Amino acid sequence: MTPDPDHYRGVVRDPRRTRLARCGYLDRFDPVRLNASPRVRALYDGLFRLISDGGAPPRLLDIGAGTGVYLDTLARHAGSVAAVDASADMIRVARDYCAGRGLAGIACAVADAAALPFPDGAFDAVVALDVLHHVDRPAAVLAEAHRVLRPGGRLLVFEPNVLNPAMLLVHALPREERRALGLCRPRRLRTLAEARFDTRHWSGVCQLVTDASGLRRRLLDAYLRAFGLLAPEWLHPRQVWVGVKKG
Repeated sequence: MTPDPDHYRGVVRDPRRTRLARCGYLDRFDPVRLNASPRVRALYDGLFRLISDGGAPPRLLDIGAGTGVYLDTLARHAGSVAAVDASADMIRVARDYCAGRGLAGIACAVADAAALPFPDGAFDAVVALDVLHHVDRPAAVLAEAHRVLRPGGRLLVFEPNVLNPAMLLVHALPREERRALGLCRPRRLRTLAEARFDTRHWSGVCQLVTDASGLRRRLLDAYLRAFGLLAPEWLHPRQVWVGVKKG
């Protein structure tokens, strides 16, 4: 049900950069570097505004928080945050980062996204960023998100879009990313979520969560600009979906 802990233990303990078939810690999971990136902060700020609905949700749950690469930004969009992840190694990094930054309103804990340790209706909003394609049964995770949300609460999902050629390639090669191939098409993701939520928003996103630099940054920027200008939204490399709890 949960991602392979050995894989994420290796990512945290091996501070290399991303290669084609391997996510690197330095440019993809280092919370200090990514929280210091204006373009990454702007991306997450735009995402979290979608669940604000005119005001910050008092109680927010972050499923799959990882190392906390966006927790600074998330803290500005909620009264309090419960941040959970299946990887104890990643949660340790997130806890240390929150302590160092004085983010007192964020509580980090190890938990299974398909068996959340919270009562029914405990939260006003839930975010799940790059989570569903890492679990065996994403429908079970969505069921838990539905359970812990109050009536009318909002769920935000952020996932790759494998209809994009680059996203297809980078999710086909690493074993831990291949679940995205069956899930992360806009129509498939929306159909799965709409079993328990009413859709309020879907959009393609032409930005990647990475702290690339130099030639790699220029090539990525050129690729993203080209897709933003020339490709339809359903081919953009990332997708964001927001829904409201049914019932």
